[in-house]
Amino acid sequence: MKILFIIPEIKSMFGTEKGVPIHPHVGIAYLVSTLKKNNYQFQIIDCGVEANWPKQLKKTIDDFSPDIIGITGFSYAYNYLYQTIKKVKSITSIPIILGGPHVSANKENILKETKVNFAMYGESEISLINFLEVFASKHPDFTKVPNLVWKNKTKTIINHPSKLIYHLDDIPFPDYESFKLSQYPCFDQKIIPIITSRGCPYGCNYCSVRLSMGQSFRPRSPQNVLKEIKYWHKKGFTNFDINDDCFTLDINRAEIICDLIIKSKLKIKFQLYNGIRVNNITLKLLKKLKKAGCFFIAYGCESGSQKTLNRIKKNITLNQVRQAVKYTNQANIRHAVNFIIGHQQETYSDALETLSFAKSLECDYVNFYNLVPYPGTEVYDWAVKHAHFLIPKDQYLKHISYRDINPIFETKEFTKEQRIKVMKQGFNLYERKLFQFRFGKILGTLFYLITRSPLIAHLSRRLVFDNKIFNKIFYFLISSSKN
Repeated sequence: MKILFIIPEIKSMFGTEKGVPIHPHVGIAYLVSTLKKNNYQFQIIDCGVEANWPKQLKKTIDDFSPDIIGITGFSYAYNYLYQTIKKVKSITSIPIILGGPHVSANKENILKETKVNFAMYGESEISLINFLEVFASKHPDFTKVPNLVWKNKTKTIINHPSKLIYHLDDIPFPDYESFKLSQYPCFDQKIIPIITSRGCPYGCNYCSVRLSMGQSFRPRSPQNVLKEIKYWHKKGFTNFDINDDCFTLDINRAEIICDLIIKSKLKIKFQLYNGIRVNNITLKLLKKLKKAGCFFIAYGCESGSQKTLNRIKKNITLNQVRQAVKYTNQANIRHAVNFIIGHQQETYSDALETLSFAKSLECDYVNFYNLVPYPGTEVYDWAVKHAHFLIPKDQYLKHISYRDINPIFETKEFTKEQRIKVMKQGFNLYERKLFQFRFGKILGTLFYLITRSPLIAHLSRRLVFDNKIFNKIFYFLISSSKN
């Protein structure tokens, strides 16, 4: 039984054009490690790093002769996902199974939209093995496969979900070495992504994480995490991106991980850029994180209006944000605070509060993003009912980008023009604070003013974020110690 995995191209942070993946796809890396353990054959094509992926795709299909093709999909990279499916279908009639967060968010319509044969939502390490066993049988009974979306003669069927995997230590480490690792910027920078837990118990109304990973916090043991770090350290990797949604939810566990790293004397560096919660942080933990090698933390604040925070079910206070920033400065760790504009029932006045609050924080820089109402979330249902989409609802995923100042929708309380005005101010604040921190107030301000030229700004962003060499330089700069 042979399976070919295809990872579509990704968007640039600053536009709809192609970006460069920093490291191999973590989800696929977990799947192939499970397949290897169960003696399945597989190949991987990452369209984001293949110079001519359509040519490589045809060659791989001809040479490898897979029995089935697996494609992963993010809602954010919707357009590239559909282009990939279309290309595969033009080359071969081999059945396609689609996975990834987009399936979990849109499982009711996914087969109709994509015209693929199967789809799989949620965690797939166990479900995929079950599917392949059934698929290879003489008389396949797909009703027995959890998490599977498939068609019988008359309708689409969504099978029952599988039980979440609570003993994550039993899962093999993600297999990045089955990828063409040298093609990724992480190889030159000696960076490896790590996930130490899955799931999030919180109920933020804009977040789609729980659709695929569930609402239960499922941690790996600190010893298991250290074992993975040691494995990659022996291979020369000294920088780690911890991709958890809730790394510090269990503060004691986070402290133990730090203690183990410190005791090991590995001298590694790592960052927590996935939006750490400000209510799950202490000065004691931050000092341990610093000693263990943490050089950067991003905090998920989302709004500078307490009214908005309560409405979106963030379950934090503005005082907790201020306290987290204060403690992080005391621990001497550089950090950013993330904000989202366009929340449910947010007004122009609420957004101005966010801007004012962001300006008041003594953090290294702030990030501003337009709200993306992902399918399957509470805020998506609200937006469909109460907002005016500026892009057709069936098309907007093709056009979004992380740093786009143009909103997807508007409301009577918060118009398109007002949203663009706020995003411009927020993005300018981000760039000014970042330049000033990196180069000092005077020189940083000068660089900031120079990049106000739209052309220069565009080129500098593409160089920094979408080019291997400049990505390496940028990573070196942000990982350097705070003075």
